[in-house]
Amino acid sequence: MYFRFLVICCLFCFALSASAQQLLTVDGVIFKKNTPDIISRVSVTNLNRKITVTSDDLGSFHIRAALDDTLLFRKDDYTAQTYLVKNFNPSIYLQPVIHLNEVAIKDQSRKQELNDVLDDYKKKGQYYTLNPSAMAVINSPLTGLYELFGKDPAAAKKFRQYSIEEQQRAQVAKRYNKKVVQDVTRMPDSEVQDFMLAFTPSYEDIQVMSDYDIVTYIKKNYEYYINNKNALKIQKLY
Repeated sequence: MYFRFLVICCLFCFALSASAQQLLTVDGVIFKKNTPDIISRVSVTNLNRKITVTSDDLGSFHIRAALDDTLLFRKDDYTAQTYLVKNFNPSIYLQPVIHLNEVAIKDQSRKQELNDVLDDYKKKGQYYTLNPSAMAVINSPLTGLYELFGKDPAAAKKFRQYSIEEQQRAQVAKRYNKKVVQDVTRMPDSEVQDFMLAFTPSYEDIQVMSDYDIVTYIKKNYEYYINNKNALKIQKLY
């Protein structure tokens, strides 16, 4: 009787162990924390099985694991995250690292530089605005006419338009830049500049595009670029 009980216990423990070790595929998606934005090219490691994969351009990952295995998620500029496998279709959220990077400093410096020049324009001469109203012209005709037709105000208006366009280009570059294009296409440095000269979304477009939209935009235009890049290079010579 005791022997039979012992055998049953052993078989039960063995079944539990086999079940616990059963490997299944974890199919998940990785997002930026507190946003619907996906994160591509994240390193995903099963610490128990020593398996490492990389998430695709749409933030999806597929890795073999058993219940209670620990997955480690790592990507530059994000805090590393671990996940204890309880669900085989999880959504993972990574926290961006908050720091003052060189790009942000350059953007801010450029914006300040543009604003400083505009301030200098405003201090010149007798005019006090770069966009005088009709009432201002009536109430102060000399100043108003000077602003509308004077040489310095005309230059100031041109510079103001340039500063607006420059800041819009900086906003586009924050989300659509060389690193983003190369992450999606694996394009060599020698070609990425040509591609971006031919295909860059406008400021208006980038304002409404999600990260997914940008990836789709790059993939679609990259396929066209590969098939037509010789013609595109010829067009640049004119």
